Amino acid sequence: MKDDRFDRLADELVRLIEIPSSSGNEGPILQYLEDRLQFLGVPTERQSTSGKNGNLIFNPGSKLLFDLHVDTVPEVMDGERCRTCLDGDLVYGRGAADVKGSIASLIIALEDYVDQSGPDYELPVSIVFTVDEEQGGSGAYEAVDLSPEEVIVFEPTELDICTSEAGAIGARLNFSGQPAHGSDFEAGKNAISKAVDFMFKLGKLPFLAGKHPYIGEAGFNVQSLSGGSPKELIVPGKCEMYVDFRLLPHVDHREAERQLREFFEGEGIEYEIDDVSPPFMLDEDVPIAKKLNDAASAALGVNLRMGAFKSWSDAEPFVTAGASAVVFGPGKLSVAHTYFEHISVKEMDLASKILTAFLLNNSCPLGREKSYIKLADL
Repeated sequence: MKDDRFDRLADELVRLIEIPSSSGNEGPILQYLEDRLQFLGVPTERQSTSGKNGNLIFNPGSKLLFDLHVDTVPEVMDGERCRTCLDGDLVYGRGAADVKGSIASLIIALEDYVDQSGPDYELPVSIVFTVDEEQGGSGAYEAVDLSPEEVIVFEPTELDICTSEAGAIGARLNFSGQPAHGSDFEAGKNAISKAVDFMFKLGKLPFLAGKHPYIGEAGFNVQSLSGGSPKELIVPGKCEMYVDFRLLPHVDHREAERQLREFFEGEGIEYEIDDVSPPFMLDEDVPIAKKLNDAASAALGVNLRMGAFKSWSDAEPFVTAGASAVVFGPGKLSVAHTYFEHISVKEMDLASKILTAFLLNNSCPLGREKSYIKLADL
């Protein structure tokens, strides 16, 4: 695909990437979106959150909601800078997959929807651009007050419809040893070695047993490990480890937390649990998933795959509040947060066509029958 539509999508995405929007710095991109989507001609409002920037809402009041977070992780992660460039079908840059590619796809879909619907269209959804998703999630927790019944939360799922989501528990662990001169290591107790030995015990926790057909195995990621010094010849007396535990959708997060606390205390480990994100699991035939699949069938003649999202997303607060929320969008989760984050414009094109079809399928202006978009029309 290299045509006008390719250029529209790629240019829009590059513009979005070039507006830095790490968590807490969302103001400029929110202003851009407020100006960029004025063509919709719908009411907008700002919703206060605990941070300095609030959510941006278009067309408030619909029971059907699109949720897209605008914040990103910093440009430099793990010591590597994420640079912006276009390489064939791929756009590289911070937020390309997570989730500015989805935002660009939606913008082009909205333009096509307005163009095909005529002057008397009615937008069948509310749209909320949330803040703080990469940190505390305050934007989503406030957006719950919009009281939607059905929600599509945009994240990189490779266009799978995710009706389930993994949860997580984050824990900071502190290990103490006995410092000594590094050449006389027998006289000390190495705190880093103690942490590494402890790490291998974690996999035996009961809540980490099992496997999910879409997510895979339960497990954990050692997010950071720090202690000692590469310059001073010493047996490290202190070490800090941060561990992120994956909770499969069937796991009760309260029971998992109980097991962790009991285990840490039994081992005499100093710890702090600073994040608990519940998983969720909806039926795969939930109506919002069917609506999304119907749009893909109408636009592309295909059925989308079902899946589960491996990370926490804005969907969890909505599900916890009783709404039906699915996670969906172009891009690969595996490249998000990396220095080589990227997304395929071809996949964005498919997402955009599906979204235009979704809007047409779920709108019925002036009493007309629902219309269905065809791939050849775009």
